Amino acid sequence: MEISTFFDFCSGIGGGRLGLEQCGLKSVGYSDTSRLSVATYKQLFNTENEKNFGNLKNIKTETLPNFDLLIAGFQCQTFSVMGRKTGFDDSRGQIIFHFSRIMKETQPKCFILENVRGLVTHDNGETLKIILNELNDSGYDIIYKVLTSLEYGVPQMRQRVYFIGVNKSLNKSIDEFQWPQTIEKPSLKNYLIDNNKASAERLEILHYYLNNPTNCGKYTVEDLKQMEGKILDTRMSDLRIYEERCPTLRSQRDGILYVKNGEIYQLTGYEALLLQGFPKEYADKVKGTVSDRHLLMQAGNAMTVNVINTLGNSIKKNF
Repeated sequence: MEISTFFDFCSGIGGGRLGLEQCGLKSVGYSDTSRLSVATYKQLFNTENEKNFGNLKNIKTETLPNFDLLIAGFQCQTFSVMGRKTGFDDSRGQIIFHFSRIMKETQPKCFILENVRGLVTHDNGETLKIILNELNDSGYDIIYKVLTSLEYGVPQMRQRVYFIGVNKSLNKSIDEFQWPQTIEKPSLKNYLIDNNKASAERLEILHYYLNNPTNCGKYTVEDLKQMEGKILDTRMSDLRIYEERCPTLRSQRDGILYVKNGEIYQLTGYEALLLQGFPKEYADKVKGTVSDRHLLMQAGNAMTVNVINTLGNSIKKNF
């Protein structure tokens, strides 16, 4: 099965796109509704001859270019273990049905879909069954698996479920697909390379966490400054400390801290891009031109480039 082109739905800032481009595939178009994400996307990639088709709910498929592979990290808030888990009761949880329509009408050879791992267990697995049935009825055999970015070349503990689908008309057995082999985790210090010491405001927030009922008496700020190389994550009411790995980047959070040379630093958007697998030459394109706050949010919503790259190569190899 020859695959040479793809369409980037719910494109965000293009983590999926970059992963597939690294496989030798070519983008023929993209769709996203976030003005700020699209602005970053255009800085990262040459989209001069491509169109943003906008909200996929409104896309008329006869206007789309031909493409071999569909990729999308579809909205996940309603299925997340961190959110309200409302699923199909929330309009954002309905996006899969629009993908189903697009697939039925365009019939690409294969697809890669990504979502939060909470989707697998949502509503005791009933949500997953509905999604699999919908995709199957669209003409595809599907396989899925939860993968962690930590095992595919970046030191980030990001767990996501990935769906691989192949068009039934191609007579390719989905059982032929082999999930990519894990690779050795690189050193975290190669990613924490910016120079953004924690602000007085951020240290004040950290002090608050250290003195709340959950953490009171465990550490002082000076104690933490002695934990060279450690990641500090103020999550909910809890302070979590990690070594040689970063917790999952998310679009909404107070910020991740780390200790370097006896000082506490704030994770920057530039570093977040690196932790999502964007090479330095890509991260350099937006450093200083996209606000750190927005870049952190956008990186938190992105797909991990390394994971998509390995999945793209596996599809090319197995199908």
